[in-house]
Amino acid sequence: MRTIVLAVVASAALCAVPIRAQQFTTPQIEEKIRGYMDECKTVGMAVVLVKGDKVIYQKAFGYRDKDTREPLDINDIFRIASISKSFSGMSIMQLVEAGKISLDDDINKILGMDIRNPRYPDIPVTVKMLLSHTSSMKDGGGSNLYCDLTYVDKSKTDKKTIRETAWLPYPPGKGYKYCNRALNIIGLIIEKVSGERFDEYVLNHILKPIGVDNAGFNLDSLDSSTFTRLYIYNQKMKRLDPGKGYVRNNELKVANGTYQIGTDGCYWSPTGGMKISAPNLAKWMMTLRNGGVATNGNRIISEEGCKKLLSPVTPGDPGTQYCLTTRIETRFIKGKTLKGHTGSAHGLFSCMYFCPEEDWGFVCICSSGIRDEINGIRKCYYQAVNLLYDQYLKPHEK
Repeated sequence: MRTIVLAVVASAALCAVPIRAQQFTTPQIEEKIRGYMDECKTVGMAVVLVKGDKVIYQKAFGYRDKDTREPLDINDIFRIASISKSFSGMSIMQLVEAGKISLDDDINKILGMDIRNPRYPDIPVTVKMLLSHTSSMKDGGGSNLYCDLTYVDKSKTDKKTIRETAWLPYPPGKGYKYCNRALNIIGLIIEKVSGERFDEYVLNHILKPIGVDNAGFNLDSLDSSTFTRLYIYNQKMKRLDPGKGYVRNNELKVANGTYQIGTDGCYWSPTGGMKISAPNLAKWMMTLRNGGVATNGNRIISEEGCKKLLSPVTPGDPGTQYCLTTRIETRFIKGKTLKGHTGSAHGLFSCMYFCPEEDWGFVCICSSGIRDEINGIRKCYYQAVNLLYDQYLKPHEK
């Protein structure tokens, strides 16, 4: 089935798209989007819109660096935060199809660790639970400790500290709590099962096969001149401050030969460390939308495997259900049920969604923005996406 992706890049084809209801020219639409960016303190925004198998609009707005006033290019890359989880989920599903792992496997048997909820020590935590945020694990200890297994491994930390810092009071498999630490553990599992470094597994088994370049978890594999600078709005001071930069961590271990497969994989941040451009992220979204078939025709997973990846496991936040590293969203576009994910971290706001029942999808990535929401969706991209949907997608509806 054909797909629509929403990527903001300038395209002459837009002018040919029929518009109904309140009509705006392309310059008027882009002026409105710039107004939304000013309102939300957004420095740069990259948007992609796809209808069928074609990108019908894509554009980069604002700046790569607000201090130098260097314009943002559509092919500049961002760290996309939690949308990264979908690459980790696909990696697991590929390994499941290869017969190397099962979603119901006890993670301790894979990792050789002692990771159990201290209140329920006899209940295994499974791979599926980590992917669907149903493990009863939580992100206590601060975001800088998401990668630190000290707070979940009983062989390293006392039972009381683990219970209070990293676990919830209900049994694994019996409740939903979004947990970044759980997805970083998935990175370790991918390494243990595949025998490959996490960053190289994603590069060789997902990014290259779907025709994506200058993207990945490893900074040293990317063109640093294309990195978008991120900013955080300081509400108290009413100003934009520089966010965290692109810090080499595992890259240093690889360079000096101290990297350990199966031990260091979580430090690539499988939960949020992907760096990619909006057009390339749109290619990934279309691969998911097309049941595992990329725009270049390569299949990276069976249709059934992709369907399982995108099927709901549990109710999530209001208006959503969570699948295996993607979610179902009903609040973004009125009357539409979407599949995909969002991301938010250190001055970055991102979204990637497609409509399974129709022929379209969108990607929008923002470098900075206020944290205000509309209908539970980040305002910095909600307004732009809904405007573009009304102008370029809604007119095609039957």
